Amino acid sequence: MEAWDEKTDEEVFENPHEQIGSQASYWRDIQIKRRLFIMQKLASESQIAAAESQIRAADATVKTAYWTKISAIAVGVTVVVAGIGVALQAFADH
Repeated sequence: MEAWDEKTDEEVFENPHEQIGSQASYWRDIQIKRRLFIMQKLASESQIAAAESQIRAADATVKTAYWTKISAIAVGVTVVVAGIGVALQAFADH
């Protein structure tokens, strides 16, 4: 029996020469299904990792937006306080 686990992808997928229904044909088909499963599993794991990265990026964006809002409010308060200070200074000078 051939060692299908040891064959390269090219050897498994190119030039099938087994008789349909033979043991070699069966093991070749099993090896193709096994490799397909592994590739699909790796692709799914990569997609899950990418989705998790996107979730972390979105969370970071929310935190950044929060601090940007707080910063804008602080700048607004600073402008109002500075305006009141200028008005009081103008009142005190007259």
